[in-house]
Amino acid sequence: MIKCVIVDDDAMSRMILKEFIAKDNELELIQEFDNPVKALNFIKNNSFDLLFLDIEMPEMTGIELIETLNKRIPQTIFTTSYSDFAINAFEYNVSGYLVKPFQFTSFCKAVLKVKEAIQKAPVDNQSILFIKNGSAIMKINVGELHLIECIGDYVNLYTEKNKYTIHSTMKAMENKFSKNDFIRVHRSYIIRIDKIEEIEDDCITFGKKQIPIGKTYKHDVYSRLKIL
Repeated sequence: MIKCVIVDDDAMSRMILKEFIAKDNELELIQEFDNPVKALNFIKNNSFDLLFLDIEMPEMTGIELIETLNKRIPQTIFTTSYSDFAINAFEYNVSGYLVKPFQFTSFCKAVLKVKEAIQKAPVDNQSILFIKNGSAIMKINVGELHLIECIGDYVNLYTEKNKYTIHSTMKAMENKFSKNDFIRVHRSYIIRIDKIEEIEDDCITFGKKQIPIGKTYKHDVYSRLKIL
């Protein structure tokens, strides 16, 4: 199934897209938003396949939302009332666009292009992690992983909702995850870079945790962050 998310401030447009998605047995709508600001946190913290994104919205345009995602952009179909906007949107390497009022044939053509792209995309084994949890083996998406914490011979892996404890080392964890997304800030902590909320006095605010930046890692941490 191709998991879909809709972000559009127009209720009628969302309703039509939901009806079209329901007609395709390969599509599944998992969430819809009428506000791009509300949608942003969900998009950053959840895995899905296809985003239907309105370009013209208050507070934040669809293009501005895409820009905040950096390289973590899902397959995206822009929706717009003006075809001129759609032409500019292709600078962001989106999968297609739909001009309002939506036509089902145009919807099918845009979605077909997405399906073909998904089928051709190489399998990224680094995006999936399997963890032994008691007698079961659990699959988690690396994109859902926020924090890695070392305590003795054990490592805690934190997602937004769960904590998994495994027997391993921080060195093994550091080699396991992409340095584009994760950064080691202390001998006991590796953090997903886009989850860093605030740094003060060499201490990172991370949810309810205060994580110190170790002296050994201080230079690398500050050089990696885009500080204005």
